[in-house]
Amino acid sequence: MPSRRAVVYARISVAQEASVSIARQLEAAEQYAAARGWQVVGTFTDDGVSATHNKPEDRAGWRALLAAPQPYDAVIIWKVDRLARRVLDFLNADEALQGRKAGIVAVEDPVDMTTAQGRAFAQVLAVFGELEAATIRARVAAARTHLLKAGRVVGGTVPYGWRSVRNPEGAGLVLAHDPDRIDYVRGMVERVQRGHSVYAVVQWLDEVGAPTPSGRASWSYNTVERIVRHPLLAGMTPFNPGNTTKTRGTDVLRDADGLPVVDESVALLAVGEWRALVARLDDNDSAQSRPRALRSKTSALLSGLLWCGEHGDDGVRMHRCTVSRRPGYTCPACSQTISNFEPLVVEEFLRQKGERVRWTRVEEVHEGGAALLPEIEQRLDELDALIRQATDRDARRALQDQQANLLDLRDAKREEAPSVTLRADPAGFFNEAWEAAGEDVEARRAVLDDAFERVWVRRGGTGRRTPAQVLARLTFDWKMPEDLGPHTDDAYPLPGPGEAVLVTEGAD
Repeated sequence: MPSRRAVVYARISVAQEASVSIARQLEAAEQYAAARGWQVVGTFTDDGVSATHNKPEDRAGWRALLAAPQPYDAVIIWKVDRLARRVLDFLNADEALQGRKAGIVAVEDPVDMTTAQGRAFAQVLAVFGELEAATIRARVAAARTHLLKAGRVVGGTVPYGWRSVRNPEGAGLVLAHDPDRIDYVRGMVERVQRGHSVYAVVQWLDEVGAPTPSGRASWSYNTVERIVRHPLLAGMTPFNPGNTTKTRGTDVLRDADGLPVVDESVALLAVGEWRALVARLDDNDSAQSRPRALRSKTSALLSGLLWCGEHGDDGVRMHRCTVSRRPGYTCPACSQTISNFEPLVVEEFLRQKGERVRWTRVEEVHEGGAALLPEIEQRLDELDALIRQATDRDARRALQDQQANLLDLRDAKREEAPSVTLRADPAGFFNEAWEAAGEDVEARRAVLDDAFERVWVRRGGTGRRTPAQVLARLTFDWKMPEDLGPHTDDAYPLPGPGEAVLVTEGAD
């Protein structure tokens, strides 16, 4: 009777001291075949390939084994989990081998799938292999979450502006500011907060010679935007378990109530300030993504401040464009356009605010537990969506319990009304700040941003319009609307250097 013909298959994910190497698996398989008088006619390997994330048919070594021209009766493996970590993957691999009239044989497991009894026993072992893999994943995930909540570094790329240092309170590493780079991050944040575009920040970084994360000679738009959007700026840790994409998820590490875990020692901003910063980036004018030749035909002076008033109270932000080759704005929803109006906006701004003190919101003070209100509302909105998406009843109930707890917490915290402190900007009066801005569009827009929240645009009549008719289409949402118009009192006081004028705004 001719001896059996066999091929050997070996796989390893990551070579570690405790793992069985490819060479050791091959050696054991060949010894197994020799002891039984089998002839080894081929050897196939997959090195550095995970069985959890890669099905057998997706691996180059296994595909080559199935496509091998030489006939064989058995495939010798080290253990069942070398072939598959999921029962379905194991059964599919067995089915593919049955098409070649071959079966799986394992060195360390009592498996011989060339017989019906051996095939049944192998399926039982595959079930336990899948259970073991799931247990390992759960244990690793739990350990990682525990380390993150303790403020420990668990691997991966450290964000620009921070570095990993020895944990002064115990084992492992923790994050800390990188003294050589953190000031560049502060500069990015401050400029975006003042209304500068990401492109302007890129130019500033290149001008001052800031080192790039990759070591390249110049900065890119995507790199800067990714840095200023990182939740670590607010002391929060990105946490998106199950995310296998190369794109960072949007969720962060949370406590038992579902609120973000914040490490203030590494933060540059309060959580609310960071969310406002991200919102400003989300509102960036779409014309900035156009080629430079097209961007030069538009004006950025009112970017983010102009809104279409034809859509109710919420409105729609208008985008920069050209209207008959003139700089203008258009509504993406109803296509309303306006052009040749910016000088009128500036004139109205100077008339209403020029002689007034330029105020800027430099500090937001939330008293007591009211500081949690913005984060509670944010999480409640997220939970609404998560509950609708949940297909598992237990998961849905857990989310609903968290939602109920947060609603109770919100009711308790609403009793503590927040207050906002405003201080006179050192630039003095608005007309002085406008003059000081010169031709710098970014600086001028920052001045306008301190004067009004939005300018609403509504449709007018057809044909040519007088300046008065164009101005009639505009409605200004002024900041501090009680402080408008030219002064008749020459003794109007301006706060001195370092003197803060406090205005308290209660939260109804």
